Formats: sequence, C-alpha cells, structure tokens
Amino acid sequence: MAGIEDLDNSDTESEDGYVMPETRDTIRDVASKLTHILPNVDKLHIESSYPGPALLILYYELFRKLKHQLFSINTDVHNASHPFSTAPQLKHMCITLEDEDTDIHSCIIPPSLTKLNLYFENEFEWDAVVAYNWAAFSNITYLKIQFSNQVSSPSTKPKLPVYKKPRVLFPCLTRLAIHHAPLTLVNCHDLLQSPLQVLEYTGPVSIANHLIAHAPSSIKVLRIELEEAHKHRSTNNDTFRIESNISNAYLDLRAQKAKIDMAHMYWPQFTHVRLDINRKHNIGATVQALPNAVYLYLVFALDDKSEYKKLKHALKKMKRECEGPWASKVQKLTLEFPSRKPQSSLIRSLSVLKQYLPLVNTIDVYVHKKLILV
Repeated sequence: MAGIEDLDNSDTESEDGYVMPETRDTIRDVASKLTHILPNVDKLHIESSYPGPALLILYYELFRKLKHQLFSINTDVHNASHPFSTAPQLKHMCITLEDEDTDIHSCIIPPSLTKLNLYFENEFEWDAVVAYNWAAFSNITYLKIQFSNQVSSPSTKPKLPVYKKPRVLFPCLTRLAIHHAPLTLVNCHDLLQSPLQVLEYTGPVSIANHLIAHAPSSIKVLRIELEEAHKHRSTNNDTFRIESNISNAYLDLRAQKAKIDMAHMYWPQFTHVRLDINRKHNIGATVQALPNAVYLYLVFALDDKSEYKKLKHALKKMKRECEGPWASKVQKLTLEFPSRKPQSSLIRSLSVLKQYLPLVNTIDVYVHKKLILV
C-alpha cells in the first residue's frame, strides 16, 4: 500500500507544481484504501506546512468519497472552487486562509452549516467571502473569526465601516467570537444583531469598547480578554468602559494588563461576574460597581511576592477606611490564585470581604485550581 509520506517526496511534483500522472494514480489509490479501512469517518482534518498540489489532490479525493457522511471539516488545503456545498450533512467547518489571493465564497458554503471558523494569516475583507452583493448564512449559529497575528489598537477611536456591498447576514447567529481582528475588517452592523447571545473578544481595549457599545440587548454572555495596545501611544480609547443596552448578563473580563476606568465603572447589567484582578484594582470599588451581581469570581493574577504584599496592604487600608456592609447582592464569592501560592495571612485578609458582603453565604478559595478551606 502506498504511504501518505510518499506525497511529500519532491519527485512527485515538477517545479511549477504539476503532479505527475503516476503520482495522481498513487494518491487515488491511497484515498480508496483509506476510505475502505475507515468507512465510517465523518470528520476530515487535513493541514500541512506545505499544502502542495499532491496533498490537495488527496484532500479532494477523500472529500469526494466521504462527502455524503461528513459532519466536520478542518483544513488549510483548499481553493475557492472547492464544492463544499455538495456535502449535505456538513455542520462544522474550519477554514484557514494563508495567501492573500485565496478566498472562499458563500455560494460554496453548504446550507446545512451551523458552525463556521475562519482563520486568517493575512488580510481579509468580506468581499473575499461573499461572491455577490449580499449573502445570507441562514443556519449558522456560531461564527469565529480569528487572525494569527495580534493587532494593535488604533491611535484614534475606530469608526464603523460603511458598507454599500456586500451585506453579510447571519439571521440565526447566537454566538460570535472575534480574536485579534481589526475592527475595519469586521462588518459590525451585520454581525452584532439579535438573536446574538454570546459575544467573545480578544484584543485591544479600544476595539472592545466599540464592539460592546454596538452589541444588541439580546447578549447574555460577554467574554472579553483585553490585550495591551502596542505600537501606539496611550489614549483615552485605551481605558475600558462598558456602554451598551445589555442587561441581566454574565461578564467574564480578563484585563490584567489593561486600564479600567474605575471612576466611571458602574455595571448594573451583570448578575454573574468573573474578573481578573491586579493590585491596581480597588476591590471595594469593583464590588460596588456591580450592584446586581449575585455571583462574583475574582482571579488574583499577581506576578511576585511584592504584588501580594501590596494587595495585603490595600486590604488592611480598606478595613480601616471603609464602612461596611456594602450595598451588594453578592451571595457567592470565589477567589482564585492561579500562580504563586499566597501566604495564609493574605487569604485570611481576604476573608474580611465577607463582612462587607451581607448576603454572602459561600466563599471558595482556589490555589492552583485546588479548593482550600478558609
């Protein structure tokens, strides 16, 4: 039986990428034997550091033989003419685009698809995905757009792009994840629409502010991981704010290296909150900025002993200066230390929070993901 490793032999392809006829026959034989040995395959995952013509042929042969039973495809080996739409059972698709002239079009996306993951190495515009003036992905409920390289925050407030064409519609989209994508590459008007319920974002503060400001009221889960904005001077847009119509939602905010506008921090729309805390965050101000939170999960991502000492000092200062209890609805409090093991005295200092949270009936403390008794 011919081996797949044979496809990496440089003798199988000419300098211009032409695949020799005998090699094509070998590839077809490999595909036939693979599908004979594994007749029930419903997931096809192919990736390569060198997705040359030989591997492309193998992928097409496997797809042709398995297309009527495929449920999921994950590949960086394809081109715009690939007939994905001929796979009637296909639900999940992850496509990696590496070359600027490589694209996929909505006309080849199967109507059965419910989950689409687009991973880009280079530039991207919606024109590369949409073949005509508009496209409706009528059954997709989960869309993930991810870039390999982190983007820096613009020095001025980004503006929503104005699109005359194409229009990209996701009428059933309930979960949207955007990672490292510049705002100019995302049509927010078409993506941030009801019935969207989960919005996930990783990137600089200014873009996060803009996405949240245009999020629909249907959002129930907001997961934000803020990154530092490199290559640009600090501006007001680098201060995180939440201004939106969201209500009764869950907030997961990871912002160890980002600035939060504590003076204007007031988020009554969140009932369940997970926050990464650094020594600059005022715990008392944070709790009071979440008047409707019933569950509060604080992660103390502190780098060294000096930061633990500063946190302990801040807690002592809070105990001296703050009058309790606070006007808080928090019933369960979870404290996590993911890295260095904190001193037991610090944990005891944190237990003072209970006297400021009158409705708290449970306090859990995790050190290295292990629950400990306070």
